[in-house]
Amino acid sequence: MQLLLVRHGEPLAARAEPGSAGADPALSERGHLQARRLAEWLGSLPERADVVEVVTSTMLRARQTAEPARAVLDLGVDATEVGDLVEFDHGRPEYRPVHERDDADPDWQAIRAGEFPSFVDGAAFRARVDGAFDALARRHPGRDTVLVVCHAGVINTYLTGLLGIPRPLVFPLHHTSVSRVLVSRSGGARVRSINETQHVDDVL
Repeated sequence: MQLLLVRHGEPLAARAEPGSAGADPALSERGHLQARRLAEWLGSLPERADVVEVVTSTMLRARQTAEPARAVLDLGVDATEVGDLVEFDHGRPEYRPVHERDDADPDWQAIRAGEFPSFVDGAAFRARVDGAFDALARRHPGRDTVLVVCHAGVINTYLTGLLGIPRPLVFPLHHTSVSRVLVSRSGGARVRSINETQHVDDVL
């Protein structure tokens, strides 16, 4: 099978609503444009006919990014939401997009250095992410393609694990970038591409 791994579009800043599980930002205007560009590009691919499922994390920015693509692919079913694909910041009281983050913040410095921030249990997060992708591979053991819209930390952690890279967050994935992973029938996986942006280069 082929996994098309997409980072969500650009989000807005957000604070947790009273009684909510944490901040869950929506896409910005540019994020919605990036999502539409992603959908247009997917619709032009010869392999679009091989896409059998659209999967997203349960976070709003991923779901909003996936919706135009789901409509273009016209699979006749809603996207599958997978809780184990949520980002490591899930449940935090505040979210700031990359361009608004404080360079002096130690957690942001750790992320920029390719490491998890202090509030993340790295081993548990990696186990959750790997388990989610392993479950997808078991569900599609043939030549299917699955579009997965989730988060930079999730995608980085999966890719670095496959590549044997010790630091989990080394790839600077752009909003709505596409990374491809090929999974054999035996379950072996190899990385085919990382951070494809040809469809959104002018709106990053």
